[in-house]
Amino acid sequence: MKGLIITFCLFFVSLGFSQKDEKPLSFGDYTQFEISIPLQGNKNRGEVFPDGSTNNNWFLPDGVNANFGYGFHFNKWIGVSANSGIAMMISEKLIMSPFFTNLRLMPKISSDSRLGIDIGLGKAFAIGRGDLTGDYKRIKLNYENSDYQYFIEVVNYGIDIHNKSNLGSISFGIALINF
Repeated sequence: MKGLIITFCLFFVSLGFSQKDEKPLSFGDYTQFEISIPLQGNKNRGEVFPDGSTNNNWFLPDGVNANFGYGFHFNKWIGVSANSGIAMMISEKLIMSPFFTNLRLMPKISSDSRLGIDIGLGKAFAIGRGDLTGDYKRIKLNYENSDYQYFIEVVNYGIDIHNKSNLGSISFGIALINF
């Protein structure tokens, strides 16, 4: 009888412990492709067109940026990646290729969305302009749902051209991330 009671107690104790799920730490790699449109201030705002309409736009598109990155993450919350891409600034007649590392901080705000920041540092190389290079810096504010990431970024290419020091832009874009 004693053996039956001990077996019965051990059975219930083992059931209690078997219900506990421990999730392993989620380290992994990820890839990211992003495309954005840099904006510039409209110098002709308020100008009246020949048809009588007025130019009321505050900002105008100033090219296209595309970046690709590969990195490692912890629970999709924090990540480090190596990135490269191409950036165009039509107003400056300039095409650049940035190479940078990126730190990703993306805490959850709901079950399937995240809000966070990316910080990137590296080098930018002007294509077709000799040895024109600069220190690339970027800060990106992100909203990420299960499918896409929407962002606004501020970029400083660190390139001095046309008597403008530290060339940069503000961009709006979308990214695809694959964990």
